[in-house]
Amino acid sequence: MAAKAVEWFVDKLMNEKDFSTPQSSVMLGVVRRQYKFTPIQELKLYTDFTHRIPREQWWLKLRPLLRILAKHESTYVEEGMTMGVEDNIQHIEAIA
Repeated sequence: MAAKAVEWFVDKLMNEKDFSTPQSSVMLGVVRRQYKFTPIQELKLYTDFTHRIPREQWWLKLRPLLRILAKHESTYVEEGMTMGVEDNIQHIEAIA
């Protein structure tokens, strides 16, 4: 992520002479599993500065699913046979 930021910064310094455009001030973040440079002016639309949180909180839509998963009752089945010492001795005698 840092390498992408440095690459963007060097590209802007080498190729751009006017730094008053919205594309000259950006924030690098992950959007839908990809790195994306988002202009700061565009971020104003998505941010609630009073409460310092995003306006769209996508993870809140997952809460009903988490409630369902939290109430999941699993049944654990014991695998294999349980043998006591006497059973083991009888098993060995039967084989021999």
